[in-house]
Formats: sequence, C-alpha cells, structure tokens
Amino acid sequence: MPITLRRTAILALGLVVASLLFIVSDRQQHLAPFQAPITGLLVDLERGIRSLTDGLPLPSFSSQQDLQREIERLRAERDALLAQLAEARRAQQELEQLRAQLQFQQAHPGLQLVAARVIGYDPEQPQRVLVIDRGSDDGVRVGMAVLNPNVLVGLVTRVESHRAQVTLLTDPSIQLGAQLLDSGAEGIVYGRGWHGRGLLELRHLPPDTPFREGELVVTSGRTVGIPAGLVIGVAVGGTRQAAEDELRVSVRPLVDVRSLTTVSVLVGTAEGHE
Repeated sequence: MPITLRRTAILALGLVVASLLFIVSDRQQHLAPFQAPITGLLVDLERGIRSLTDGLPLPSFSSQQDLQREIERLRAERDALLAQLAEARRAQQELEQLRAQLQFQQAHPGLQLVAARVIGYDPEQPQRVLVIDRGSDDGVRVGMAVLNPNVLVGLVTRVESHRAQVTLLTDPSIQLGAQLLDSGAEGIVYGRGWHGRGLLELRHLPPDTPFREGELVVTSGRTVGIPAGLVIGVAVGGTRQAAEDELRVSVRPLVDVRSLTTVSVLVGTAEGHE
C-alpha cells in the first residue's frame, strides 16, 4: 500500500493520542507493571513513522514570502474554478428554461412569444420588478404578459427601445382577472407586496364557492391583452368574509423569480390580437 501524507498524519495522530493516554494513566499509577513494554512500543512506533516521512516529497519554501505567494496562487486557482462552476450552473439553468419555453411555444402555436433574457432587478424593489433585454423595437408593449414558460410571471409596465420593466404579480399594483380552474369561479387576483410573504389573493368569489388547496388558479381572460388559461399559481388557503359576502383565496405563485434567467413576452396571437 503506498505511503501518503494522509496515512502518515493519521499514524502520527495515533502516536500523540497513545502518548497522552500513557502519561495520564502513568500519573494515576495504573500502568506501572506495563510501563517498560509500552515505552518500548511507543519508541518503535515513533521510529517507524519517522522512517516513513523521510521518503515523502514534502514541499519546501525558501522564505515566508515564497510560502505566502504559493498560498495566494492556490487561492486564485480555487476562485477561478468556483467561478467556472457558477457560470456552468447558470448556463445549464438558462438552457433548461429556454427548452421549456420552446416546448410551450410548440404546444401553443397560436401564441406569439418573444424570448427575453433577465438582465437585472430594480435595486429598490428586488423582489417585485425585473428588467428584460427586449423593448419596443421587438414589439413589446405596456400591459403584455410575461411567462416562464407557461406560468404568468408579471406584466410589462415600462418599455424602452431595447429593454422593458416587468412588474411581478406579487406587487400590490397588480390586479388581474383570474379563476379557480376546477369550479371556474371568477374573481380578481391582487398582489400583496412585501407583507404578503410572496402570496397573491384571489378576491370577489361567491362565498359558497368550493375550492381545495392545491387547486390551480389561472387567468380568466377578463383582463385586456391577457388570454384565458395562463397559470398564475395554486390555492393554499381561503377565508369566507361575511362582511364582504365573498370568498378570498390565498394563491402561491409557481415561479421562483430569483432563479429566472429567461422569460417569454406574449406579444400577440396568430389572429393578430394583442
């Protein structure tokens, strides 16, 4: 078995532990009858370890500066490898999102979609606004739906020639026609902002509306420019408001916005309606 620095370190550690135990026990007069044999064993073990380490190719440094330079070089190599790993993971994530968007577009040929990359977040509202690299020159207009791949992420709220701002569904400024998929009951989804723990709220449902946790909530088609059937999220709870005579359902979005690298902007349909 080849001798490595790791095995030698383990042997050395074992020698230290054994020596400590020997000293403690010797002070308590427990090893008096075995003191001579144990001492001989430890001496032999120490000699064996020394003979093993003599042949190891250990690095040598002529000065403290050389050692520091070597440490800095190794750190630089580590940082470069970590950066390469992070870039590979980001590229893989973007590829998977693009593949999902392509599959959705192939399954819905009637929708005209423009792929866009997420290039930033509003520094004052990092969880509610993102910026994409498509704008008016690409047919993007205010009010258009932004998807990933078939789940509604938000709405375009500001457009420049080569970029646009997307306000996420969780923003309190968002109001969108929606419905429970199973019952078809319609209401309006509202963003709840920072205090909503990332949830939306579907309001104005009839108080006797049946619903279940995990039920999909989709667009109703009642909002201009937003077709029916786009997935918004899933129902995670509800309360029946006696005063307002309505059912309110909490909705969890299905997209982790922080992981988005690409999205699709719904710029129109095959029939030419935006």
